[in-house]
Amino acid sequence: MSFATLQPFLYFLLGAVVLIAWAKEVQERKIKASAEGFWPGTTSSSLASVLLSVSGILLITLAESCVEIRYQVAHEQSSLVAITILSLLGAAVVEEIVFRGFVAPAHLTGLKLLMVVLIGSAVFALFHGFNLSTTQGKISFIFAFLTSVWLYFARFNPLNSQRSLLPCLVGHCVRNLAVFGIKWAQGFITFH
Repeated sequence: MSFATLQPFLYFLLGAVVLIAWAKEVQERKIKASAEGFWPGTTSSSLASVLLSVSGILLITLAESCVEIRYQVAHEQSSLVAITILSLLGAAVVEEIVFRGFVAPAHLTGLKLLMVVLIGSAVFALFHGFNLSTTQGKISFIFAFLTSVWLYFARFNPLNSQRSLLPCLVGHCVRNLAVFGIKWAQGFITFH
């Protein structure tokens, strides 16, 4: 078995281990009413904050697909092997813990928070390695940036008063599943 074949499983495993460790700290904090430990955002969140996160993510993803169709670049999508869905889910967890967790501590407010959101979102979008010399790459970069800004909002909005990472984690996983679903519907998912 090649590394390319193992890679989706390894990404998924990494995401699963991180998520389990994060969830364990959430449970420990509920039982002991203790302060945040190693993992950021280990607080509870309201259902409304999760639904807000998911709603915004779905609208952003829909808008991205519409823009790709409008600019006639939807056909420029890269094909993915179906097993890549594991990588997408694992990466979503790790990226949220890093970008909306460690990079953006819960105590941030005001200008410091705004700078973290803008710089963090630019780094997040660049991190995805889009080819900025193409229209498709520019569109993907812009929507990755907007997705990141929305996920910061999911953590730092009034509905998420304890600044839990749960709305961010759920939102990012939904985003990646929606992108996978759109690629599948457009014929860019292969099963070999």
